[in-house]
Amino acid sequence: MLLQECLISPYVEIKLMAANMIAKFDQYWSLIHGVLAIATILDPRFKMKLIEYYFPKIYGDVSPQEVERIRKLTYELVREYKPYDAKETQSSLNNSEFGLDIDDCGDPLVGFDLFVSTTSTIDTYKSELDYYLEENVLPRIGDFDILAWWKANGLKYPTLQRVVIDVLAIPVSTVASESAFSTSGRHVTPHRNRLHPDTLEALICVQDWLWDEKLGAHSNKEKHFAKFEVIKDDEAGPIFVDFDI
Repeated sequence: MLLQECLISPYVEIKLMAANMIAKFDQYWSLIHGVLAIATILDPRFKMKLIEYYFPKIYGDVSPQEVERIRKLTYELVREYKPYDAKETQSSLNNSEFGLDIDDCGDPLVGFDLFVSTTSTIDTYKSELDYYLEENVLPRIGDFDILAWWKANGLKYPTLQRVVIDVLAIPVSTVASESAFSTSGRHVTPHRNRLHPDTLEALICVQDWLWDEKLGAHSNKEKHFAKFEVIKDDEAGPIFVDFDI
Protein backbone atom coordinates (compact mmCIF):
# COMPACT_ATOMS: atom_id res chain seq x y z
CA MET A 1 0.00 0.00 0.00
CA LEU A 2 2.89 2.35 0.74
CA LEU A 3 4.46 1.56 -2.62
CA GLN A 4 1.16 2.27 -4.37
CA GLU A 5 1.03 5.66 -2.67
CA CYS A 6 4.55 6.38 -3.91
CA LEU A 7 3.40 5.73 -7.48
CA ILE A 8 1.34 8.91 -7.39
CA SER A 9 4.14 10.99 -5.91
CA PRO A 10 4.84 14.33 -7.66
CA TYR A 11 8.53 13.43 -7.76
CA VAL A 12 9.59 11.42 -10.78
CA GLU A 13 12.48 9.75 -8.96
CA ILE A 14 10.18 8.39 -6.25
CA LYS A 15 7.65 7.14 -8.80
CA LEU A 16 10.37 5.33 -10.76
CA MET A 17 11.82 3.79 -7.61
CA ALA A 18 8.38 2.67 -6.44
CA ALA A 19 7.60 1.07 -9.80
CA ASN A 20 10.81 -0.95 -9.69
CA MET A 21 10.17 -1.98 -6.09
CA ILE A 22 6.59 -3.06 -6.81
CA ALA A 23 7.76 -5.23 -9.71
CA LYS A 24 10.17 -7.00 -7.36
CA PHE A 25 7.67 -7.16 -4.51
CA ASP A 26 4.96 -8.74 -6.65
CA GLN A 27 7.25 -11.63 -7.54
CA TYR A 28 7.35 -12.68 -3.90
CA TRP A 29 3.84 -11.57 -2.97
CA SER A 30 2.24 -13.74 -5.64
CA LEU A 31 3.93 -16.82 -4.14
CA ILE A 32 3.46 -16.33 -0.41
CA HIS A 33 0.42 -14.12 0.14
CA GLY A 34 -1.87 -17.16 0.40
CA VAL A 35 0.15 -18.67 3.25
CA LEU A 36 0.44 -15.30 4.95
CA ALA A 37 -3.32 -14.84 4.72
CA ILE A 38 -3.96 -18.27 6.26
CA ALA A 39 -1.56 -17.46 9.09
CA THR A 40 -3.54 -14.27 9.67
CA ILE A 41 -6.84 -16.16 9.70
CA LEU A 42 -5.43 -18.53 12.31
CA ASP A 43 -4.79 -15.57 14.60
CA PRO A 44 -7.93 -15.29 16.79
CA ARG A 45 -7.45 -11.51 16.96
CA PHE A 46 -7.92 -11.13 13.19
CA LYS A 47 -9.46 -14.17 11.45
CA MET A 48 -11.16 -13.21 8.17
CA LYS A 49 -11.85 -9.67 9.39
CA LEU A 50 -8.35 -8.41 8.67
CA ILE A 51 -8.43 -9.98 5.19
CA GLU A 52 -11.80 -8.37 4.47
CA TYR A 53 -10.47 -5.02 5.68
CA TYR A 54 -7.17 -4.89 3.80
CA PHE A 55 -7.88 -6.71 0.55
CA PRO A 56 -10.18 -3.94 -0.81
CA LYS A 57 -7.32 -1.51 -0.18
CA ILE A 58 -4.86 -3.79 -1.97
CA TYR A 59 -6.91 -5.26 -4.82
CA GLY A 60 -9.65 -2.69 -5.33
CA ASP A 61 -12.62 -3.90 -7.39
CA VAL A 62 -11.42 -7.51 -7.58
CA SER A 63 -11.09 -7.81 -3.80
CA PRO A 64 -14.28 -9.96 -3.35
CA GLN A 65 -12.81 -12.61 -5.64
CA GLU A 66 -9.49 -12.53 -3.79
CA VAL A 67 -11.19 -12.81 -0.39
CA GLU A 68 -13.23 -15.78 -1.59
CA ARG A 69 -10.12 -17.40 -3.02
CA ILE A 70 -8.37 -17.14 0.35
CA ARG A 71 -11.44 -18.55 2.08
CA LYS A 72 -11.49 -21.57 -0.24
CA LEU A 73 -7.76 -22.04 0.17
CA THR A 74 -8.19 -22.15 3.95
CA TYR A 75 -10.94 -24.76 3.74
CA GLU A 76 -8.91 -26.86 1.33
CA LEU A 77 -5.93 -26.77 3.66
CA VAL A 78 -8.06 -27.88 6.61
CA ARG A 79 -9.48 -30.74 4.54
CA GLU A 80 -5.92 -31.91 3.87
CA TYR A 81 -5.77 -32.84 7.55
CA LYS A 82 -9.06 -34.73 7.43
CA PRO A 83 -7.70 -38.15 6.26
CA TYR A 84 -5.66 -38.37 9.45
CA ASP A 85 -8.76 -38.61 11.65
CA ALA A 86 -10.78 -40.46 9.01
CA LYS A 87 -8.15 -43.22 8.97
CA GLU A 88 -8.32 -43.59 12.76
CA THR A 89 -12.13 -43.72 12.66
CA GLN A 90 -12.08 -46.35 9.91
CA SER A 91 -9.60 -48.41 11.93
CA SER A 92 -11.91 -48.27 14.95
CA LEU A 93 -14.84 -49.28 12.78
CA ASN A 94 -12.92 -52.28 11.46
CA ASN A 95 -12.10 -53.39 14.99
CA SER A 96 -15.77 -53.16 15.91
CA GLU A 97 -16.82 -55.08 12.81
CA PHE A 98 -14.45 -57.92 13.66
CA GLY A 99 -16.13 -58.29 17.04
CA LEU A 100 -13.44 -56.63 19.18
CA ASP A 101 -14.84 -55.23 22.40
CA ILE A 102 -13.35 -51.74 22.47
CA ASP A 103 -14.96 -51.10 25.85
CA ASP A 104 -12.40 -53.48 27.40
CA CYS A 105 -9.45 -51.21 26.49
CA GLY A 106 -9.51 -49.45 29.84
CA ASP A 107 -11.75 -46.48 28.99
CA PRO A 108 -15.43 -47.38 29.38
CA LEU A 109 -16.48 -44.47 27.13
CA VAL A 110 -14.41 -45.45 24.07
CA GLY A 111 -17.50 -47.02 22.59
CA PHE A 112 -19.44 -43.83 23.22
CA ASP A 113 -16.80 -41.79 21.32
CA LEU A 114 -17.09 -44.17 18.37
CA PHE A 115 -20.89 -43.95 18.52
CA VAL A 116 -20.78 -40.15 18.35
CA SER A 117 -18.34 -40.14 15.43
CA THR A 118 -20.31 -42.68 13.39
CA THR A 119 -23.80 -41.25 14.01
CA SER A 120 -22.89 -37.63 13.27
CA THR A 121 -24.00 -36.50 9.81
CA ILE A 122 -22.30 -33.10 10.00
CA ASP A 123 -18.97 -32.43 8.31
CA THR A 124 -17.13 -31.84 11.58
CA TYR A 125 -13.99 -30.62 9.88
CA LYS A 126 -15.72 -27.90 7.93
CA SER A 127 -17.92 -27.04 10.91
CA GLU A 128 -14.84 -26.72 13.10
CA LEU A 129 -13.50 -23.97 10.88
CA ASP A 130 -16.96 -22.43 10.56
CA TYR A 131 -17.37 -22.25 14.32
CA TYR A 132 -13.93 -20.70 14.67
CA LEU A 133 -14.64 -18.01 12.08
CA GLU A 134 -18.10 -17.26 13.45
CA GLU A 135 -16.79 -16.46 16.91
CA ASN A 136 -15.92 -12.85 17.65
CA VAL A 137 -12.30 -11.85 17.30
CA LEU A 138 -10.30 -11.40 20.47
CA PRO A 139 -9.23 -7.92 21.61
CA ARG A 140 -5.96 -6.74 20.09
CA ILE A 141 -3.38 -6.74 22.86
CA GLY A 142 0.34 -6.40 22.42
CA ASP A 143 1.46 -9.26 24.66
CA PHE A 144 -0.95 -11.82 23.20
CA ASP A 145 0.60 -15.32 23.03
CA ILE A 146 -0.98 -17.01 20.04
CA LEU A 147 0.78 -20.34 20.67
CA ALA A 148 -0.49 -20.46 24.24
CA TRP A 149 -4.02 -19.70 23.00
CA TRP A 150 -3.98 -22.55 20.51
CA LYS A 151 -2.50 -24.88 23.09
CA ALA A 152 -5.37 -24.06 25.45
CA ASN A 153 -8.01 -24.43 22.70
CA GLY A 154 -6.68 -27.62 21.15
CA LEU A 155 -9.54 -29.73 22.48
CA LYS A 156 -12.06 -27.37 20.91
CA TYR A 157 -10.28 -27.11 17.55
CA PRO A 158 -8.09 -30.23 17.21
CA THR A 159 -7.82 -30.14 13.42
CA LEU A 160 -7.12 -26.43 13.30
CA GLN A 161 -4.50 -26.89 16.00
CA ARG A 162 -2.58 -29.30 13.76
CA VAL A 163 -2.78 -26.77 10.93
CA VAL A 164 -1.44 -24.08 13.26
CA ILE A 165 1.49 -26.26 14.29
CA ASP A 166 2.60 -26.48 10.65
CA VAL A 167 1.67 -23.02 9.35
CA LEU A 168 2.94 -20.85 12.20
CA ALA A 169 6.25 -22.71 12.20
CA ILE A 170 7.07 -21.32 8.73
CA PRO A 171 9.55 -18.40 8.96
CA VAL A 172 7.90 -15.27 7.63
CA SER A 173 11.21 -14.06 6.21
CA THR A 174 14.67 -15.35 5.34
CA VAL A 175 16.25 -11.94 5.89
CA ALA A 176 17.93 -12.94 9.15
CA SER A 177 19.79 -15.93 7.71
CA GLU A 178 20.67 -14.13 4.48
CA SER A 179 21.93 -11.15 6.47
CA ALA A 180 24.22 -13.43 8.48
CA PHE A 181 25.76 -14.81 5.29
CA SER A 182 26.14 -11.31 3.86
CA THR A 183 27.87 -10.13 7.03
CA SER A 184 30.35 -13.01 6.95
CA GLY A 185 30.99 -12.30 3.27
CA ARG A 186 32.09 -8.77 4.10
CA HIS A 187 34.60 -10.09 6.63
CA VAL A 188 36.02 -12.92 4.54
CA THR A 189 37.57 -11.07 1.62
CA PRO A 190 40.21 -12.24 -0.88
CA HIS A 191 42.80 -10.59 1.37
CA ARG A 192 41.42 -12.17 4.55
CA ASN A 193 40.53 -15.64 3.37
CA ARG A 194 42.61 -17.46 6.00
CA LEU A 195 40.76 -16.22 9.05
CA HIS A 196 40.28 -18.82 11.72
CA PRO A 197 36.59 -19.63 12.36
CA ASP A 198 36.88 -18.37 15.95
CA THR A 199 38.35 -15.10 14.74
CA LEU A 200 35.52 -14.67 12.25
CA GLU A 201 32.99 -15.38 14.97
CA ALA A 202 34.68 -12.80 17.18
CA LEU A 203 34.50 -10.12 14.52
CA ILE A 204 30.81 -10.73 13.86
CA CYS A 205 29.90 -10.89 17.55
CA VAL A 206 31.80 -7.71 18.34
CA GLN A 207 29.97 -5.88 15.59
CA ASP A 208 26.63 -7.09 16.94
CA TRP A 209 27.49 -6.11 20.52
CA LEU A 210 28.64 -2.65 19.47
CA TRP A 211 25.40 -2.03 17.57
CA ASP A 212 23.36 -3.20 20.56
CA GLU A 213 25.20 -0.81 22.83
CA LYS A 214 24.86 2.04 20.35
CA LEU A 215 21.12 1.50 19.92
CA GLY A 216 20.60 1.17 23.64
CA ALA A 217 19.36 -2.40 23.41
CA HIS A 218 20.95 -3.23 26.77
CA SER A 219 20.09 -1.00 29.70
CA ASN A 220 22.71 -2.44 32.00
CA LYS A 221 26.36 -1.53 31.80
CA GLU A 222 27.76 -5.01 32.11
CA LYS A 223 30.92 -5.64 30.15
CA HIS A 224 31.22 -8.51 27.76
CA PHE A 225 34.56 -10.21 27.54
CA ALA A 226 35.56 -12.60 24.81
CA LYS A 227 38.86 -14.34 24.28
CA PHE A 228 39.58 -15.88 20.93
CA GLU A 229 42.60 -17.72 19.62
CA VAL A 230 44.00 -16.41 16.36
CA ILE A 231 45.93 -19.00 14.39
CA LYS A 232 48.89 -17.52 12.56
CA ASP A 233 50.73 -19.00 9.59
CA ASP A 234 54.14 -18.46 11.18
CA GLU A 235 55.64 -20.48 14.01
CA ALA A 236 55.45 -17.70 16.57
CA GLY A 237 52.58 -19.49 18.25
CA PRO A 238 49.00 -18.50 18.79
CA ILE A 239 48.04 -14.94 19.68
CA PHE A 240 45.21 -14.30 22.13
CA VAL A 241 43.12 -11.21 21.60
CA ASP A 242 40.80 -9.83 24.31
CA PHE A 243 37.77 -7.87 23.22
CA ASP A 244 36.47 -5.60 25.99
CA ILE A 245 33.09 -4.20 24.95
